[in-house]
Amino acid sequence: MALDASIDSPGLFRHYIERNAQYALSLIDISSPHPLSRRKLTVILQALQYTLALPELWPSSKRLLMALAPQMELLDLRVLWLPYLREGLRQSIAHGDLEAELSLRYYLGNFLREANAYDEALAEYARGIELADIQKNMSMKARLLNRAAFALRQKGDLQEAEAYAKQALALAADEPVEQGYSNLVLGAIEYDRRHWETCLTYSSRALEIWLEQDARRELAWAYTNLGIALWRQGNLEGARENLERAIKSFEMIGDIVHQASAKMNMGVVLIELNKPEQALTFLAEAEKVFHVVQNKRRLAMVANNLAHVYQAMANWDDAIDAYQQSISLWQNIGKTERALNVTHSLISLLIKIGQIERARKLLLEAQESLASIEGHPNYRRLMAEFKELEAMLSTAAN
Repeated sequence: MALDASIDSPGLFRHYIERNAQYALSLIDISSPHPLSRRKLTVILQALQYTLALPELWPSSKRLLMALAPQMELLDLRVLWLPYLREGLRQSIAHGDLEAELSLRYYLGNFLREANAYDEALAEYARGIELADIQKNMSMKARLLNRAAFALRQKGDLQEAEAYAKQALALAADEPVEQGYSNLVLGAIEYDRRHWETCLTYSSRALEIWLEQDARRELAWAYTNLGIALWRQGNLEGARENLERAIKSFEMIGDIVHQASAKMNMGVVLIELNKPEQALTFLAEAEKVFHVVQNKRRLAMVANNLAHVYQAMANWDDAIDAYQQSISLWQNIGKTERALNVTHSLISLLIKIGQIERARKLLLEAQESLASIEGHPNYRRLMAEFKELEAMLSTAAN
């Protein structure tokens, strides 16, 4: 009997997709500190799109997702990446793959946190912590606690953020890199409390740990935070030196978003060094990046810093416009306390240039808004500062 041969089209298609996924995986060098090229990224995402379309190819999808996720964090391509991440999470749950679900919730939480969706991020971290406990993965639990601490700090819940970071620090006894991250977060919390010396201590400790571990991306974060802490202490040259290191380090690893943050901070230092033109260059470069990735929180920060530059250059109209832009952005993302901080600067400027009635009206609006953040760590400070503005307006009127 002669055998008949027939091409199994679905089987052949699956085989092609699997081979394509293997090739895409080979393009990801997880040991490289440099980000993927756009050409490689296009090939990899296309392969992932095909494997995710066939749930039976979940092992291939999982390998691609796990290898690609750190790269996508580095590139900060949130809008492009989130649909893949969410679908991967859905399939991991459908397949009962707790290991993959744990990792994907960690990465999803990070992206949501960077998108200022703090409550959603914290929900992902909380489920991830539950899964880490189930799997007895204390290393991953420490990472999740640290990132949750960072989200809580950005929300303004400093006490809970501190508790999370210290819990992570205790769990990370054998994880030096993660210990460094705990110290970085604790330093950021102390920065928000305006405890500059304690912030410097924690930031320096993070730097020491990461220098020993040769953790390049983390080192760049440490240089940035150390620069900010030194700036707050009045050590402007030390601040500039560390921020220069941060900018160069981020450039080496291709992290343009965090490099833009370091440039933004450099702009602040240069303002105080009475170099407004140089500050303007750094801030403008940072603003371009934040517009591309649509990071409203950082856009609000850079607008405020630009306002201070324009003010230093006596460009009053540009300064007022930039302050108003910053206030609007902070309000848009629900950060009333930050909006009120910028409003204080704007009112001070209006008093300085003689726009007294406009300043008075804005102060009354700010004092009404202040009631909505009663209990916030900075509530009393802002109340006192607005009282000082009242006195300045009274003096100006006389």
